Amino acid sequence: AQLVLLALWLPLLWASDIEIESASEHVTHEMLMVDADSRIEFSEDAIKAMNSGVPITIEFDLRIARPRKLLWDAEVLSAHRDFTIERHALSDQFVLSDRATGERRIHGELGLAIQDLARIRDLPIAEASQLAGEDVEISLRLRLAIRSLPGPLIPIAFISPGWHMSSGWYRWRTQL
Repeated sequence: AQLVLLALWLPLLWASDIEIESASEHVTHEMLMVDADSRIEFSEDAIKAMNSGVPITIEFDLRIARPRKLLWDAEVLSAHRDFTIERHALSDQFVLSDRATGERRIHGELGLAIQDLARIRDLPIAEASQLAGEDVEISLRLRLAIRSLPGPLIPIAFISPGWHMSSGWYRWRTQL
Protein backbone atom coordinates (compact mmCIF):
# COMPACT_ATOMS: atom_id res chain seq x y z
CA ALA A 1 0.00 0.00 0.00
CA GLN A 2 2.86 2.40 0.80
CA LEU A 3 4.51 1.61 -2.52
CA VAL A 4 1.31 2.44 -4.41
CA LEU A 5 0.99 5.73 -2.53
CA LEU A 6 4.63 6.59 -3.31
CA ALA A 7 4.08 5.77 -7.01
CA LEU A 8 1.11 8.17 -7.10
CA TRP A 9 3.07 10.97 -5.35
CA LEU A 10 6.27 10.79 -7.46
CA PRO A 11 4.83 12.43 -10.60
CA LEU A 12 3.60 15.31 -8.46
CA LEU A 13 7.04 15.80 -6.91
CA TRP A 14 8.65 16.25 -10.33
CA ALA A 15 5.76 18.11 -11.93
CA SER A 16 7.71 21.37 -11.88
CA ASP A 17 11.34 22.35 -11.63
CA ILE A 18 13.93 25.06 -12.15
CA GLU A 19 17.52 24.17 -12.93
CA ILE A 20 20.31 26.64 -13.59
CA GLU A 21 22.38 25.00 -16.31
CA SER A 22 25.14 27.61 -16.59
CA ALA A 23 26.05 31.06 -15.33
CA SER A 24 28.89 33.51 -15.76
CA GLU A 25 29.91 37.06 -14.98
CA HIS A 26 31.49 39.78 -17.11
CA VAL A 27 32.22 43.49 -16.89
CA THR A 28 30.54 45.85 -19.34
CA HIS A 29 30.76 49.65 -19.07
CA GLU A 30 32.33 49.35 -15.60
CA MET A 31 29.39 47.26 -14.33
CA LEU A 32 29.55 43.65 -13.15
CA MET A 33 26.95 41.74 -15.17
CA VAL A 34 25.62 38.21 -14.81
CA ASP A 35 24.31 35.84 -17.47
CA ALA A 36 22.43 32.64 -16.63
CA ASP A 37 20.81 29.89 -18.66
CA SER A 38 18.11 27.86 -16.92
CA ARG A 39 15.54 25.20 -17.58
CA ILE A 40 12.15 26.19 -16.19
CA GLU A 41 9.29 23.68 -16.17
CA PHE A 42 6.11 24.96 -14.57
CA SER A 43 3.53 22.53 -13.21
CA GLU A 44 0.23 22.10 -15.02
CA ASP A 45 -1.47 24.12 -12.23
CA ALA A 46 0.95 27.03 -12.70
CA ILE A 47 0.47 26.95 -16.49
CA LYS A 48 -3.32 27.00 -16.06
CA ALA A 49 -3.03 29.88 -13.60
CA MET A 50 -0.86 31.95 -15.97
CA ASN A 51 -3.21 31.23 -18.89
CA SER A 52 -6.07 32.45 -16.66
CA GLY A 53 -4.30 35.75 -15.96
CA VAL A 54 -2.61 34.99 -12.62
CA PRO A 55 0.81 36.69 -12.52
CA ILE A 56 3.68 34.39 -11.52
CA THR A 57 6.83 35.88 -9.98
CA ILE A 58 10.25 34.26 -10.13
CA GLU A 59 12.82 35.56 -7.64
CA PHE A 60 16.45 35.90 -8.70
CA ASP A 61 18.79 35.89 -5.68
CA LEU A 62 22.52 36.48 -6.01
CA ARG A 63 25.28 36.45 -3.40
CA ILE A 64 28.95 37.27 -3.75
CA ALA A 65 31.20 36.05 -0.95
CA ARG A 66 34.92 36.09 -0.25
CA PRO A 67 35.97 32.50 0.61
CA ARG A 68 37.86 32.05 3.88
CA LYS A 69 39.66 28.96 5.11
CA LEU A 70 38.87 28.92 8.82
CA LEU A 71 35.60 30.82 9.09
CA TRP A 72 32.45 30.88 6.99
CA ASP A 73 32.70 32.95 3.82
CA ALA A 74 32.42 36.73 4.17
CA GLU A 75 29.45 38.06 2.22
CA VAL A 76 30.53 40.93 -0.01
CA LEU A 77 27.25 41.64 -1.79
CA SER A 78 23.74 40.30 -2.17
CA ALA A 79 21.16 41.24 -4.76
CA HIS A 80 17.53 40.36 -5.36
CA ARG A 81 15.39 40.83 -8.48
CA ASP A 82 11.81 39.79 -9.24
CA PHE A 83 10.64 38.80 -12.72
CA THR A 84 6.92 38.39 -13.40
CA ILE A 85 5.09 36.63 -16.22
CA GLU A 86 1.46 37.58 -16.69
CA ARG A 87 -1.14 37.30 -19.42
CA HIS A 88 -2.50 40.58 -20.72
CA ALA A 89 -6.26 40.07 -20.89
CA LEU A 90 -7.03 42.38 -23.82
CA SER A 91 -4.17 41.47 -26.16
CA ASP A 92 -3.94 37.81 -25.05
CA GLN A 93 -0.15 38.15 -24.97
CA PHE A 94 2.29 37.31 -22.19
CA VAL A 95 4.34 40.04 -20.57
CA LEU A 96 7.68 39.32 -18.87
CA SER A 97 8.51 42.18 -16.50
CA ASP A 98 11.62 43.03 -14.52
CA ARG A 99 10.02 44.58 -11.46
CA ALA A 100 13.19 46.46 -10.47
CA THR A 101 13.60 48.32 -13.76
CA GLY A 102 10.06 48.21 -15.13
CA GLU A 103 11.38 46.72 -18.39
CA ARG A 104 8.68 44.67 -20.15
CA ARG A 105 9.01 42.20 -23.01
CA ILE A 106 5.90 40.97 -24.79
CA HIS A 107 5.48 37.45 -26.20
CA GLY A 108 2.68 35.91 -28.24
CA GLU A 109 2.94 32.56 -26.42
CA LEU A 110 3.52 31.55 -22.82
CA GLY A 111 6.30 29.17 -23.86
CA LEU A 112 8.26 32.04 -25.42
CA ALA A 113 7.92 34.15 -22.27
CA ILE A 114 9.20 31.22 -20.16
CA GLN A 115 12.16 30.72 -22.54
CA ASP A 116 12.96 34.43 -22.28
CA LEU A 117 12.87 34.24 -18.48
CA ALA A 118 15.15 31.19 -18.52
CA ARG A 119 17.82 33.11 -20.45
CA ILE A 120 19.03 36.02 -18.31
CA ARG A 121 21.53 38.30 -20.06
CA ASP A 122 23.51 41.34 -18.91
CA LEU A 123 21.84 41.64 -15.52
CA PRO A 124 23.71 44.48 -13.74
CA ILE A 125 24.82 43.57 -10.23
CA ALA A 126 27.34 46.15 -8.98
CA GLU A 127 30.00 48.60 -10.05
CA ALA A 128 33.05 46.59 -11.07
CA SER A 129 35.38 48.91 -9.12
CA GLN A 130 33.73 47.81 -5.84
CA LEU A 131 34.93 44.24 -6.36
CA ALA A 132 38.10 44.65 -8.45
CA GLY A 133 40.87 42.20 -7.60
CA GLU A 134 38.68 40.05 -5.35
CA ASP A 135 38.69 36.23 -5.40
CA VAL A 136 35.02 35.48 -4.86
CA GLU A 137 32.36 32.81 -5.01
CA ILE A 138 29.20 33.87 -6.82
CA SER A 139 25.97 32.06 -5.95
CA LEU A 140 22.62 32.48 -7.61
CA ARG A 141 19.19 30.93 -7.28
CA LEU A 142 15.84 31.16 -9.05
CA ARG A 143 12.61 30.29 -7.28
CA LEU A 144 8.89 30.77 -7.59
CA ALA A 145 7.59 33.40 -5.16
CA ILE A 146 4.55 31.71 -3.62
CA ARG A 147 3.82 34.71 -1.38
CA SER A 148 3.38 36.92 -4.47
CA LEU A 149 0.41 34.87 -5.70
CA PRO A 150 -3.14 36.18 -5.21
CA GLY A 151 -4.37 35.61 -1.64
CA PRO A 152 -6.80 32.73 -2.26
CA LEU A 153 -4.14 30.77 -4.18
CA ILE A 154 -1.37 31.02 -1.54
CA PRO A 155 -2.64 28.27 0.85
CA ILE A 156 -3.16 25.88 -2.08
CA ALA A 157 0.32 26.64 -3.43
CA PHE A 158 1.93 26.02 -0.02
CA ILE A 159 0.51 22.49 0.22
CA SER A 160 0.87 21.55 -3.46
CA PRO A 161 4.31 20.24 -4.53
CA GLY A 162 3.79 21.59 -8.06
CA TRP A 163 4.18 25.16 -6.82
CA HIS A 164 7.43 24.60 -4.89
CA MET A 165 10.03 25.50 -7.48
CA SER A 166 13.64 26.40 -6.68
CA SER A 167 16.87 25.85 -8.51
CA GLY A 168 18.91 25.64 -5.34
CA TRP A 169 22.14 27.62 -5.25
CA TYR A 170 24.33 27.49 -8.36
CA ARG A 171 27.91 28.47 -7.44
CA TRP A 172 31.16 29.32 -9.20
CA ARG A 173 34.46 30.90 -8.18
CA THR A 174 36.14 33.70 -10.08
CA GLN A 175 38.49 36.63 -9.71
CA LEU A 176 36.92 39.99 -10.42
